[in-house]
Amino acid sequence: MRYVMASLFAISLIGLLLISVAAPVEAQKELGEDWYKYGPYLDKITYPVMKDYTMRLLAFEAGELSLVGVLPAHLDRVRTNRPDAHIFFTVGINSLGQLHFNVELWPVKYYELRAALAHLWNRDRIIAESPLRGLAVKCTTIAPPTHGAWVNWDADFEKLYPYDPEKAKSLLAKIFTPCTGPDGRPAWCDPREGGRVVEIEILSLPEATSPTYWWIAQYIKSEAEAIGLRVTIKAVSSRELDAATSAGTAQAWIIGWSFGRFPTFMYYFWHSSEIRPGGWNEWRVNDSRLDAILDRFYFTKDMKEAMEYGWKAQELLAKEIIPWIPTYTSIGITAFDGAIDRDSIVLAYAPPLKDPVGFSAFWWFTVKYKDRTFGGVLRYYHTVDLTTYHPATYLWASEADAIFRIYIPTMYTRPEDIYAEPRIPMFLKYFNIDEVTYEGTKAYRFTITLFEGIKWQDGVELTADDYAYTVLKFGKELKTRRYYGPDIEKLIDVKVVNKTTLELYFKDYGWVDPFGYTEYVILPKHIFERLPNPLEDPSTLPHPTIPGLPAMIGNGPYALAKIREIAYAELVWNPWFYYRHPDRTVKFATVTIPSTVNEGTPFKVSVTLVDYLGARATNASVTVKLTGPITLTLTASHVGGGVYEATVPGLRAGTYSVDVYAEQPIMKWSVDNKNSTKVTVGAVVGPGPVGPTIERPPTVVVEMPGIPPVEITPPPMISFAAPEVKVTTPVVALSSSEAVPKTTETVAAVTPATLSYGAVALSVVALGIAVAVRRK
Repeated sequence: MRYVMASLFAISLIGLLLISVAAPVEAQKELGEDWYKYGPYLDKITYPVMKDYTMRLLAFEAGELSLVGVLPAHLDRVRTNRPDAHIFFTVGINSLGQLHFNVELWPVKYYELRAALAHLWNRDRIIAESPLRGLAVKCTTIAPPTHGAWVNWDADFEKLYPYDPEKAKSLLAKIFTPCTGPDGRPAWCDPREGGRVVEIEILSLPEATSPTYWWIAQYIKSEAEAIGLRVTIKAVSSRELDAATSAGTAQAWIIGWSFGRFPTFMYYFWHSSEIRPGGWNEWRVNDSRLDAILDRFYFTKDMKEAMEYGWKAQELLAKEIIPWIPTYTSIGITAFDGAIDRDSIVLAYAPPLKDPVGFSAFWWFTVKYKDRTFGGVLRYYHTVDLTTYHPATYLWASEADAIFRIYIPTMYTRPEDIYAEPRIPMFLKYFNIDEVTYEGTKAYRFTITLFEGIKWQDGVELTADDYAYTVLKFGKELKTRRYYGPDIEKLIDVKVVNKTTLELYFKDYGWVDPFGYTEYVILPKHIFERLPNPLEDPSTLPHPTIPGLPAMIGNGPYALAKIREIAYAELVWNPWFYYRHPDRTVKFATVTIPSTVNEGTPFKVSVTLVDYLGARATNASVTVKLTGPITLTLTASHVGGGVYEATVPGLRAGTYSVDVYAEQPIMKWSVDNKNSTKVTVGAVVGPGPVGPTIERPPTVVVEMPGIPPVEITPPPMISFAAPEVKVTTPVVALSSSEAVPKTTETVAAVTPATLSYGAVALSVVALGIAVAVRRK
């Protein structure tokens, strides 16, 4: 699984923000230590395609963009024209401005030619004189310097290939002969090709898209032609570049790559198994020695041992292969609209490096404007022609900026330290590896358990079935760029244990696989299995069953609002996001319920609702559920101004729990809330008994001989007439809102949400009363 691996950079640098995430802002402390996983705060993100750097700069200065990556040459201009802007710097885990080679194509198939070009690389001059204006880190190794201990400094290009045009000429002389071209100018000719004049075609994005890459292309041409080596620069779009490199028709090209926190890209980029349709190995490197090293690099279970094999791979690549010539690692500059709260941006750190190494994915969750708690539009952009929003086949980092707002992984790295454990679980509840016997042979079992209650953006529940489908369809069967790897070749079986748990069985696994399978991006089975072609871009297709929705249905904080246009996309916040901010919902401003009532006496429940912005919520659905000696569910009516009322008929004596549920439609979704209290219904006290009538008989005189007479008064005779006491038993006469069979259902709790589209879904419970269902 490749989500920790690499994305292609079309721009010359990526802007990142330089702030601390050590202490959350005061309003977020109540969310706990991992406060940054709750959100989003924005309403919408817009993504127009804006390939022209100058146009992006002008748009930001005019207030038409919320942020922009800035070249050092234009930093003072932005500070002058947008004095309110927040300006931030960071260093990236990337390698940019490299000259790449297809090592199978003439004339760059010759190692001597690639080494000669490496001797023409003056990184100090490139960084100082290009639009970088001195603001970048020299990258002189295959793995960028920000990969720290993974870097093999014995494979430093500046040590192996110092800037030396004469050395470059001597290398060319080993394989070519000096000659004169048809135009009468000096050249080099290849005697193995019948004296053919050597000329290299280098593909580059145009200056308008990437000023730095274009400058580097012109630098190469100038340096090469100074020693008689002919170079042609061809400006191409991002689509054309991708097509040429994937088809293996490009000789050489200039581009950059961003990487994950481990340099596993070396396996995918240069293992010969990746020379396949849809594979990563566009350089066509095919070396059995390198394959053996990379296999050991991947399949050891000891990270320290993996590092040692990684050093060996870098040494072979730098000294004997040269798939690319590294140039620089970015120090990005980003200008943000001053209206944005700078403390709401979350960055990623990799101690002991003090500077941030990139945006944490959580910044998309937490970013907000200073003048409001929720709401607002982030006006972003794409820097390339969009090839696809498909999470299994995308290539460009600019595409990923939108894709992974819609789909998110099962875990994220910690912003304060991307190497720290434990990581932040989003959907992953449990993960374990154990050694087992599978059909008589040794195997390794990965047990994965997901949280319950996670919903896709169309209301269908995310389950272990989706995870298994993603592995089998996009990994094993289709071998897509983002889901296929050496782990899939070792996969024996996938078993779905229950709704939340699955087991993966492997013949073997590598040290990085536990990271990949715990940071997995799951795709919805119920969508992709219904598409005619599961590899087609889901953002351009309609939902297979729900009109008005696109087929791109994710589980992240944002959703695709509608089918994507060719050069524009619009994302809206997802009200059904599992980690939706708890305050971003319909709220109870007032709740009026008596604490005690007499048996058989009706009473009124009244609530006032406001939305998450504080305005009266006039479009909500409210249900009242009483649970006690009897269970009763009622639908409240909106009486105006966000006030909802329901009259409860007389109840039997006892204590009742009263749960008031409110649900408010938001776009194509809904938000909900609940208020709970208790009410005591007292027994009816009847009238007191009528006092007794006492009839006193006459005094009796007892006389006996020899004893003085004694007067005895017998006890009175009491007659009691009991009053007639009438107890009225309440009778509830209600009519069902649905078919008769459903009115007989007995429900002990509120019906769980169906999450259907449209404002509010309805169900029927015990007494036939309509009840608005909840999100979860």
